[in-house]
Amino acid sequence: MNHHPSFKRALKSVHLTLGLGLLALGGPAVARDIHVRNPSQWEKAQVAARPGDTLVLDAGEWKDLRMIITKGGSATRPLVIRADIPGETVLVGSSSIEVKAPYVTIDGLYFTRGWIEKGCVISLNSHHGIIRNTAIVDYNPPSFRTESYWVFFEGDNNLVDRCYFKGKSNMHPLIGNSIDNSRHNSVTHSCFKNIPYNDGNGREIIRVWGYGKYDEVGTDGAFFTVDGNLFDHADGEGTETISLKSNRNLVRNNTVIGTRGGINIRRGSFNVVRENIVLGQGVDGAHGLRMSGSNNLVENNFVLDCDYGIRVLSGEYIKESLTKDYQPGFSEAVTSGPPQRTAFYPQVQKLTLLNNVVIGSASVDLEIGSDYQKRWPQSQMVLLPEDCLIKNNRFVRPDGGVSVVGTVVDSSLPFSRFRPNNNQYVGNLLVGGKCKFEAADKGFKSEGIRSNWSVEQEMKRLKLLTLADVGPEWVIALRQAGKFQVEDVVADVGSDKQAAKKRKAEAKANKSGR
Repeated sequence: MNHHPSFKRALKSVHLTLGLGLLALGGPAVARDIHVRNPSQWEKAQVAARPGDTLVLDAGEWKDLRMIITKGGSATRPLVIRADIPGETVLVGSSSIEVKAPYVTIDGLYFTRGWIEKGCVISLNSHHGIIRNTAIVDYNPPSFRTESYWVFFEGDNNLVDRCYFKGKSNMHPLIGNSIDNSRHNSVTHSCFKNIPYNDGNGREIIRVWGYGKYDEVGTDGAFFTVDGNLFDHADGEGTETISLKSNRNLVRNNTVIGTRGGINIRRGSFNVVRENIVLGQGVDGAHGLRMSGSNNLVENNFVLDCDYGIRVLSGEYIKESLTKDYQPGFSEAVTSGPPQRTAFYPQVQKLTLLNNVVIGSASVDLEIGSDYQKRWPQSQMVLLPEDCLIKNNRFVRPDGGVSVVGTVVDSSLPFSRFRPNNNQYVGNLLVGGKCKFEAADKGFKSEGIRSNWSVEQEMKRLKLLTLADVGPEWVIALRQAGKFQVEDVVADVGSDKQAAKKRKAEAKANKSGR
């Protein structure tokens, strides 16, 4: 039966009155829906909220809302802040959210037609917070050089789930985290779509800092999980799509399509990169997997049509200056005492590279010891990978050519001082390609391309994520109805002057209500 809206409001009032009566009698507090009509009512609603309540934000444009959440919930009674109609509470202008209380869930909001000048659009500065079914679209400042995150983790056990991110075009990573006091956070089942490329280091899509960034080898880490996400033409800086710079993180079951950059263990140890699918589609700058650090596990990944498949990097020697021209890096974590050197690229040790498949790389499928002597003598990239296990990987080159290459120690001084322990190569298969690295040759079996082999057959074995599998359900519904054309508009990353002109026009249109 469809009741008149006035009847529904009266019924809700009765429920609220009964709940307050039970509370007065010492009974359990009844969870309430508290409707918030516009930004001016936000503070009053937050003051009234209790654990277990739901703050329901009305549909419409919410301009310049600075939502600082200082009251939270509990493990069994979280505080929920949600859109009345998912996707129709639209945050514009300079709106942002900072969660400073535990057990808060944000659900169904939509950021667009605006930007922030600094900081974060959404900051999770507590523990057990959830951002779900929320979208941020083209929320860019006028200047490319303006540094801001779209999501930033500063607490523990927070989650970004089934969210949608499109078009970030300014400096800083889309998602980042604090080096200290940020552990066990996760990004899951979300969509990163059409993030334009521009040459600016530090525009990773997801960058994970934490213990291990400066080569610490203890039991701590960031414990960050990136699971089940789709990166669809999400270029950013064009080098690192997912960048791990800490210990003990998990990157699993993600799909990367047509994206400049790759999955990179930039620093850190005891990381796991497992069961990811990278489809380069021949895009210039689309990479597979790259790694530094120790005791990392890279297994069961699939890489197709990228610039390269897997690169195991050389490491930097930092204990002493081999020449007067060496320019070492120093740890920012040391605040007292003499500065401590830290490697830009730590040596790869005890890597396990297991059961990966690489097909159709433009260059090589596997490179051991890449970037050896790069930028010498300003940089001391002279430590080759050692004690690694490369086992049961399959490399397919439909057009033939060199599949595997590696670097041997330079016999001249000072390079000959650094002789790595041997790596193990076991049960690997080259299909259509050749191994040009003598140290690995015995660990690779070669065979030709079979007549019944095809890329299509390979793809049928994969659990490829699509736009219908990730992100908010309301975005999926709009897309399927042909009402989400904004998805296909690539954000402008032209000159600051051009961008400023565009933003001024957008602000004028927003002010006029168009």
